[in-house]
Amino acid sequence: MPVQPQPDVVGDDALTWRTMTLLVKIGTVVIWVVSVFYLALLLKLLLFSRPLGSERSLNLIPFATISGYLFSGPATAKRFAIGNVIGNVVAFVPLGALLPLLRRWMGIWTNLLIVLCVSVAVEIVQGVFGVGASDIDDVILNTLGGLVGILCFTLLRALLRSWSRLITVMAVLSLLAVPILCYFLFAIRLRM
Repeated sequence: MPVQPQPDVVGDDALTWRTMTLLVKIGTVVIWVVSVFYLALLLKLLLFSRPLGSERSLNLIPFATISGYLFSGPATAKRFAIGNVIGNVVAFVPLGALLPLLRRWMGIWTNLLIVLCVSVAVEIVQGVFGVGASDIDDVILNTLGGLVGILCFTLLRALLRSWSRLITVMAVLSLLAVPILCYFLFAIRLRM
C-alpha cells in the first residue's frame, strides 16, 4: 500500500493559524484597553462630573421620571428628557457587550445581573455623595441598555460562530468606538 504524503506543517494552515492567534492576542489587548477607557469614562460621567453635594434627589417610583419627561411642556425640555432617556440606555450598551466577551463563561442572566448591580451601585453612590439624582428609572434604563449590549453580542457571536473572528470583530468595533468615547470625554470636560 502506498503511503500518502502528509501535508507540510509549515504550510498555509499553520500560517493562517499563527495569523489568527496573533490577531486574537492583539484583539484581546485592544478590547481590554478600550474596556478600561470606557469604564473610566463611565465613572467620570456618572460620579465625577459634578461637585460633591451639588445634587441630591431620590425617586423610587418606577417610570415616574420617564413619564414626567414624556409629558413635559416645552419642546426644549422634551429634547433634554429624550436625550437623558437615550443617554441612560446608550451609556450601558458597551458594558453589556463587553461583559460576555471579557467573561465568556457567564451566561446572559448573570451578565444582566452584573449590569443591574453596577447600575444600582452607581445610583446609591450618587445619592450618598449628592453627585446626581438617584432614580429607579435610571436603573431600569441602564439595565435595558446592558441587555441591548448583551443581545447584540449574542447575535454577533451566533453570526460569526468562531471565537477568533468574534474577538477580531469586537476589537475593530472597540477601536471604532474610541473616537466616540473621546468626544464624550471632551464634552464632559467642557461642562465642568
